Amino acid sequence: MNTKIIVVNCLAFSLTVALSGNAVARSIRLFGPPARGYARPPILLNTGPFDVNGNLGPYSVTQIREAYGVDLVLAAGATGSRQIIGIVDAYGDNSIQSDLNNFCSYYGIPSTTVQVDYPGGKPRGGSSGWALETALDVEWAHAIAPDATIQLEVAKSSSDADLLAAVDAAVAHGAKVVSMSWGGQEDSSVTAYDKHFQASGVTFVASSGDSGELTNTTPDVEWPASSQYVVGVGGTSLALTTNSDGTYTYASENAWSSSGGGLSSVYLRPSWQNTWNTYGSRGVPDVAYVGDPSTGVGVVYGPFLYEVGGTSVGAPQWAALIALANSARTSGTVNGNSDIYAVAGAAPNISTSTFFDIIGGANGAEPDDECAAGYDLVTGLGSPFAPGLVSALAPSNPDFAVSVTPGSNTVAPGGGTTYNVSVASSGGFTGTVNLVATVSSTTAGITVSPSSTLVDFSSTSSSTYTLTVGTLGSTPAGTYSITVSGTATINSATVTRDATADLVVANPPTGVTIDSFSPTSIQVGATVLMSIGGSGFESGATVSFVNGKGPAPTASVTTVSSTSIGGNVTASNHAKSGTVWDVVLTNPDGGTATLAGALTVN
Repeated sequence: MNTKIIVVNCLAFSLTVALSGNAVARSIRLFGPPARGYARPPILLNTGPFDVNGNLGPYSVTQIREAYGVDLVLAAGATGSRQIIGIVDAYGDNSIQSDLNNFCSYYGIPSTTVQVDYPGGKPRGGSSGWALETALDVEWAHAIAPDATIQLEVAKSSSDADLLAAVDAAVAHGAKVVSMSWGGQEDSSVTAYDKHFQASGVTFVASSGDSGELTNTTPDVEWPASSQYVVGVGGTSLALTTNSDGTYTYASENAWSSSGGGLSSVYLRPSWQNTWNTYGSRGVPDVAYVGDPSTGVGVVYGPFLYEVGGTSVGAPQWAALIALANSARTSGTVNGNSDIYAVAGAAPNISTSTFFDIIGGANGAEPDDECAAGYDLVTGLGSPFAPGLVSALAPSNPDFAVSVTPGSNTVAPGGGTTYNVSVASSGGFTGTVNLVATVSSTTAGITVSPSSTLVDFSSTSSSTYTLTVGTLGSTPAGTYSITVSGTATINSATVTRDATADLVVANPPTGVTIDSFSPTSIQVGATVLMSIGGSGFESGATVSFVNGKGPAPTASVTTVSSTSIGGNVTASNHAKSGTVWDVVLTNPDGGTATLAGALTVN
């Protein structure tokens, strides 16, 4: 369904808004301060004039993707596929699916189906503010991770108990990252709720608030962003550059003056902040994202497009970035703050390959309320440079694989055969592999050559060599295992990869003579391997016997290549001794080759 979108500046009515010089945008805070035992979303509505930086309206999906480099991540193939993003909000948005469809239609991106769940039952009432928040969270999580599944968990109220039950439901539905764009008062009782944020392999993300540092005493910050098990997201003012080709690039970013941040009055400094945070308490936020309503983002709710700000903008988009990284990983998932801080650089210097370090602006009047180079209590580590961040959070796992073909060869005692051994690197492995070939029996007189070899992957990604296997005339009939083991050092650990193939040793046949012809030969028996050389054979080729006397032998072809045919030949118990047969090879297209007198039955 396509709905006409009208740009508006409040929830009740629409206005035609014009940019007036350098007028500063006005905004409405939709919720008051947090109350104990309840949470509210830190969301603000821009009432105009829109975007004083000159874009005349809320930032679009394209602008945000290009500003933070998300477009490059998507182009590289990390799109959030096979990932579930849990979105937790109270009361929900009864029109969320049509709102998302209209958002996607307006911004020209494919939509998706929102999975909606009411873990505590459907709410009896509603809230237009929470509905706008729900639309923001769903639409922008999808905008950043378009192939992820959006699992919306709607709490029946804004109480901590109902919201945490919705958090648990998101995890139960398989979410590996959960967005919580809401916050409440921090006090000593909240530590009892930490168990809800400790699900293995799940990252929890929360907005840090929209009131700066709450007080000069305690509490300074909001919960759950202050929990040591949650990634807290602060807010910035984002300016873009419009390029001549119509694309957008990151110009500058300063702290948003209302970005929630400060020191926890409950939690001590966690280990992953040790080299970044010089205070003894947990610092909030951990990271940042655009949040200033003057540089807000577009959100569709009903038939209207709103320009919305607040740290609510950053939480779902950071959750989506985690989903992108999880979709790019070869194993496991991002481990919350411990992984995020680990790829931020070496304190006190923020790595420009993963973050934009925010060094301007403040959220209060005290020294610790000011942004500075490195970690700070307003914007944390900074905002994401998505290409480097996702790559760092989704490291390739260096590895290698060994294979042996064919899986089985048959020889007579005293005979020999060959196998192809292939070794391939993956995940950027550039080390050396030591390959050793062994046989399951050490007394059967079976030899392998080379018994060991080295493959150096510093300049190649794959290598193949021939393994020659020989037997003695006294080698007992039976099936032996040929094992090729590759050993290498990866990330200071010894890694071994094996591959095996069978060697079947068959006793010489009885009651059958062996006839030879140049340049190839055939060996037959009561039920023994036949190998005929030739050229131009096709899959499906058959073998038959003609111009003999009595019951003809039969052949079962098991392998065909362009230059040879292999299979089993069985002579009938009533075959006439001394009968000579011509062997006829027939391709599926009708082409034939006849080997005169190639088979003699004794």
